[in-house]
Amino acid sequence: MSHDDANGRNSGATFLIGFIAGSMLGAGLALLFAPKPGDETRREVAERAQRVKDKAREGLGSASDRVAQFTERGKAIYQTAAEKARDAAQAVREGRDPVAAVADGDETFS
Repeated sequence: MSHDDANGRNSGATFLIGFIAGSMLGAGLALLFAPKPGDETRREVAERAQRVKDKAREGLGSASDRVAQFTERGKAIYQTAAEKARDAAQAVREGRDPVAAVADGDETFS
């Protein structure tokens, strides 16, 4: 995992938390300063809260998809590395150069 990946995920989570907190604060302020009847204001706050909830679910779904992608990539890298290790061990048992045995067509981690 590169440094950019880690920062990208962290800043995405931070943004989502900030977005939700800001939306809640905005809804609360709207309730305090709205020159509308209470029923109408409560309805608008409920609608805004629903929109925030929907956005949070979308963000969670997106994050979940990314985690699944990283998991699959990690599994593939692990399997390839395990195969390379077995090839290197076999090469040592056969008296061959283990580096040469695993270097052929090596695009494992690129």
